[in-house]
Amino acid sequence: MGSETVNLIDGIGGVFLFSNEPKRLAEWYRENLGLDYEESPDCSSMYKSFECRDFDDPSVKRTTTWAILATENDIRAKPRTGQINYRVKSMIETLSHLQSRGVPIEKTQEYEYGKFAWLTDPDGNKIELFEEAPAT
Repeated sequence: MGSETVNLIDGIGGVFLFSNEPKRLAEWYRENLGLDYEESPDCSSMYKSFECRDFDDPSVKRTTTWAILATENDIRAKPRTGQINYRVKSMIETLSHLQSRGVPIEKTQEYEYGKFAWLTDPDGNKIELFEEAPAT
């Protein structure tokens, strides 16, 4: 076998958080980040699908699903190792809303390509907010 790289992945199909109380966590995301969701028929998951077009072939529609899934394992107070980056329309508006709700912001940073802020949800999942810099 050679050292050639084969690109088998062409996007993200979904992001999944696990929780002992998925409805409570989904409500936190709704109240604090405005992320509306749907509930699965068996109430075991809350999810939101985001639609986009394929870059190479805009006739192809794709979705990325964000979901909170119930887990039978007790994961309360267990460390989380991942982080999800959420795009925001206005960092100022988003941070103002979060602060008005008493959500602690751990850090903010601004770069030439955009603004960032970091926080943690009630289950301990790391969140990174990102507002892309306007095109010049």
